Amino acid sequence: ENKRIITGIDIGTTKIAVVITECSENEICILGFGESPSNGLKKGIVVDMDQTIDSLSKALSEAEKQADVEVEEAFVGMTGDHIKGINYSGVITISKGRNHQPLGQEITTDDIQRVLDHAQSINLASDRRILHVLSQDFKVDDRSGIKNPLGLSGHRLEAKVHLVTSAINVEQDLHGCIEKVGVRVLDFVLEPLASSYSVLDENERKLGVILVDIGGGTTDVIVYHEMGVLHAGAVPLGGQNITYDIAYGIQTTIEQAEKLKCQYGSAKSAMADPEENITISGTSGRENKIISKKKLAEIIEPRMDEILRLVKNEIRKSDHTGEYTFGIVLTGGGSQLEYISDLAQEIFHQPIKIGKPDLKGGMSDKVNSPRYSTSVGLVNYGNNNWKDEKYNQTKNIPSFMKYSLNIIGNYLKKWY
Repeated sequence: ENKRIITGIDIGTTKIAVVITECSENEICILGFGESPSNGLKKGIVVDMDQTIDSLSKALSEAEKQADVEVEEAFVGMTGDHIKGINYSGVITISKGRNHQPLGQEITTDDIQRVLDHAQSINLASDRRILHVLSQDFKVDDRSGIKNPLGLSGHRLEAKVHLVTSAINVEQDLHGCIEKVGVRVLDFVLEPLASSYSVLDENERKLGVILVDIGGGTTDVIVYHEMGVLHAGAVPLGGQNITYDIAYGIQTTIEQAEKLKCQYGSAKSAMADPEENITISGTSGRENKIISKKKLAEIIEPRMDEILRLVKNEIRKSDHTGEYTFGIVLTGGGSQLEYISDLAQEIFHQPIKIGKPDLKGGMSDKVNSPRYSTSVGLVNYGNNNWKDEKYNQTKNIPSFMKYSLNIIGNYLKKWY
């Protein structure tokens, strides 16, 4: 009775991964896992609906067959350079019908929800909506740095938040693809936020950490300090750019370039073995080639260096001048490149760690890889937030109606 089926769908540029789980408050058991090459998407945006639906169907069918469960609803990851983040704040007066009282009023959950709603009253373009309201901290009267103001007394409550916004049309395209494979979207979740639920712990989020998720089409960034999100954003480059560089550089197919990157790729040419040779099959009647592992690394390193330096620029947008105790956590498929920690250390001058999910038992060995941090994180996010009213109130409403109601609700909060 205390268990529930939760599904996460990671729709990436290079792969679509579906994870079906059985969850309780203290345990997550993997029932089924499916993966297929992602055709029809570019940097998180649908460019071919039919191909996207076909790729989704293959991954979903594989996961459902393993789990012996038909997926009805899912948490879905979202990324792309259409995602924007902004720090904002909201302020309310705490009054319970007795004005000008010298003693403050006790803060209730309604007050907290009211100030968070007020923090969303930002003027957005008509084609954008608020995807997440990520609270940073609260201020009660002149007392700042409060993480949970519930039960405290005061006259004035202020909330500092990080608002993540997305393009409505991009969401609708993804939503349409998922609905056509017979799945309701419970929620779209920012991918680095989802990944943080699978690779970061409470100490890391509290004392300061930066999560960098190197995907196929984009590299996502989320910055934590004192349990709050200071910044979230995306760099429009990822592992696929490295694959194309290899294909161009050594004149081979994209498929073979991807295999070379995964099997022999290195992020530091100075540390790659110049004596280790790789045989590359000729294409379209061309002769085979032999290149050294060092030569391959010399193609990879400049692009990875560019990606990490763009990430560094994205981190600066957090406006945090202090240190991050736990430094940088790299995850995603791109983080599996050999010697990437060494290159990242040179660029960021902070502690570097490779983050991956750490599920126990069942089929967990299939997903305990940086490549599946987002997929597992979507399930963890859903499990942590399962009691949220918005999921329970709309469970029996058709997907397209739920999506419309969420957007209408956001606009009502904004204007009223």
